[in-house]
Amino acid sequence: MRSFFRQFLPRQNQPQEITYKELDSKLIKAARYDLATSHLYIRFHDGRELVYCRVTPYAYNAFLNADSFSDHFHSFISQRYLNYQVM
Repeated sequence: MRSFFRQFLPRQNQPQEITYKELDSKLIKAARYDLATSHLYIRFHDGRELVYCRVTPYAYNAFLNADSFSDHFHSFISQRYLNYQVM
């Protein structure tokens, strides 16, 4: 059985490709999670990209499984984690 966390780790001897998961949301365009740094990257439809620090894999999984990405983002991520904007 394959581990849930293994999907976030880069495979050895292969170039790491950065991929975002496209989301069906009016606010959020796409998201990706970096397990090595515990950073959640969120791209918005207005062109901004924010990085949320020290996000657990469980919090990312809950975000992806939420009924509404925007509601979950506002309720559990936006004010809870330290963030900065990508320039």
